[in-house]
Amino acid sequence: MGGVMIVVTSGPRAVSRIGGALRLAAAMLGMDYPPVLVFLDEGVNCLRPGALDPGLWDYLKASADLADVHVLSESLEERGLGVDDLDPRLGATPIDMDGLAEMAEEVEVTVAF
Repeated sequence: MGGVMIVVTSGPRAVSRIGGALRLAAAMLGMDYPPVLVFLDEGVNCLRPGALDPGLWDYLKASADLADVHVLSESLEERGLGVDDLDPRLGATPIDMDGLAEMAEEVEVTVAF
């Protein structure tokens, strides 16, 4: 796989952290170097409809259109959420902890926000 994995653990209220993650993803996409985005812990709430302000939403949607977006299924379950609770326009793919570990082994760099 190679490349970069951007892990988002912060919830929607951590605007500067979420903004940093999404701006990094957009910059990488602009350099034709698509990252893999993974949302876990409180970060799964960023994928809910209306969770982010319009500026951050635009970055997230652009990233989702051009890069792989995953959500940790265990984090969803811990919060009583399912894939149906997420914004369908983002196309987030559920992944379990074992899948995340395998993915992390395949990338060159992992950045957490």
